[in-house]
Amino acid sequence: MSEYMSISKAAEYLNVAKSTLRNWEAEGLITPLRTASNQRRYTKEMLDELLQGNMKVAKPKKLLTIGYCRVSSGHQKEDLQRQKDVVSRYCEVNGYQFKIIQDVGSGLNYKK
Repeated sequence: MSEYMSISKAAEYLNVAKSTLRNWEAEGLITPLRTASNQRRYTKEMLDELLQGNMKVAKPKKLLTIGYCRVSSGHQKEDLQRQKDVVSRYCEVNGYQFKIIQDVGSGLNYKK
């Protein structure tokens, strides 16, 4: 007969936070048993299946990567374009969904 674990024990067994188990349940990755008082209960077998990847896997969300390119003065516009090209190529090669932000800044001028 399987031993039932509370969410705290299950989280400790998997080395994750209790909120992670709740999130996995919301995503449909794991379905815990429920007691009469609606508390979650897990079996070791259920958790081992999750560890082995036999349960449904949610699709990862596509994140937006921000590429930041900056030069110190307006005289370096060619350098800025080169930076943008390199960062764009890197993002494309790695399959990132990305946006490039560019900035022309200047340091403090103590002569003013």
